[in-house]
Amino acid sequence: MAWVAGDRLQGGKYTIERELGRGRFGITYLVKNSKSDRLVIKTLNDELLRSFTQQERERLETMFGQEALKLQKCKHKHIVQVVEVFKEGEHWCLVMEYVDGVSLADLRPPILSEQEALGYIKQIGEALIVVHQNGLIHRDVHPGNILLGNRERQSEAVLIDFDLALDFDHILTTSRTKETSDGFTPPELYAKGTIARAYSDIYSLAATLYKLLTGITPVNAVKRKVDGEHLVSPKEFNPQISDRTNQAILTGMKLDPKERSQSMPEWLDSLGLTGETRQPESAGVPNTNLNQEKKINWTAIAAIGTLLSGIAALIVIFKPSPPTSPPSLSPGPSSTKTP
Repeated sequence: MAWVAGDRLQGGKYTIERELGRGRFGITYLVKNSKSDRLVIKTLNDELLRSFTQQERERLETMFGQEALKLQKCKHKHIVQVVEVFKEGEHWCLVMEYVDGVSLADLRPPILSEQEALGYIKQIGEALIVVHQNGLIHRDVHPGNILLGNRERQSEAVLIDFDLALDFDHILTTSRTKETSDGFTPPELYAKGTIARAYSDIYSLAATLYKLLTGITPVNAVKRKVDGEHLVSPKEFNPQISDRTNQAILTGMKLDPKERSQSMPEWLDSLGLTGETRQPESAGVPNTNLNQEKKINWTAIAAIGTLLSGIAALIVIFKPSPPTSPPSLSPGPSSTKTP
C-alpha cells in the first residue's frame, strides 16, 4: 500500500513526511530518521504491483531488490548515495540521501556557457562510468534528474532517480512510452523487449548537453526515426558552441546505437574531458616513444660529456706556461719545460 505522512517504517526508524514523486514503477518519499535527518525512500508502486500476476510481482520485487543492492555499491560523489536497502512487509525499500538543490531543468537562465555545461557533464559522465561498471544503466538521464547540491562549498551535479527494474518491461508486452522522457530517451528504449546498454545513457547525456547549451529540448527520437524529423545541430541555435562539442553531441545522439560511442569514457574523451584518465598502456608492451625519448636524453648527456672533455683539453693546451729560466748561452736549441 502507498504510505502517507506520519507512517513509520522499520519499527519507527523512518517517518514518512510526504510523497516526492510517482512513476509507473516507483514511488519516492521524503522521510526523517530517528535523528531528524532528512532522507529519501524509494519503493515500488503498489498500484502497478496489483496489476501483475503473483509470479510477475515476485519477479519485479526480486529485480528491484537486486538492482538496489547494486546501486548501493556505486560509491561516487556525483551519485546520490544509498544509505541502506531493507524490506518493509513485501516491499523492498531503497533509502538514499536527500539532496536539497535545484535541478539543471530549473536553471535560470536556462542556457549555460560551454565551460560550465561541460563541467557538469563531466561530473555526471564519470558518475555513470561507475554505474555501468556495477552492471547498471540509469535509463532516465535528463536535466530534471541532475541536481546541483552544495558540497564542500561548491555547486556539484548529483545524479538521482535511477529507474531500477525498468528492464522488467522486456518480460511484458506493454509499451514503454509512459516511462520515457521526451527528447532525452534514445529510440531503443521505446521498443518492446529492448534491454538498455551504456550507449543508451550516452544518448540521454548528449541530449542533456544539447539542452544546457541551447535551452531547447531536442526533437523526440521516435519522430526522428519514424517521421524523419531532422535533429537541428545545436550550433545552429548557439553559434558559440565549439565544433568539437557540437560533433560530440550529434554523435552521441545517433539513432543507431552502433554509431554512437560504445562506452562513456569514449564519449567523454570525444569532448576532451578525460585526457587525464585514459587507460595506461598494456603491461609488457614497450613504449617506443618513451624509449626513444630516453635514448635521446642519454645521447644528449653523452654529447655534453664529450663537449666538457674537449673544453678541458683546450684549457690544458692554452694554459699559460710558467716563467722559464734564462736561455742558455751555449749554442744549440733552447729547452722548454712541459707544464
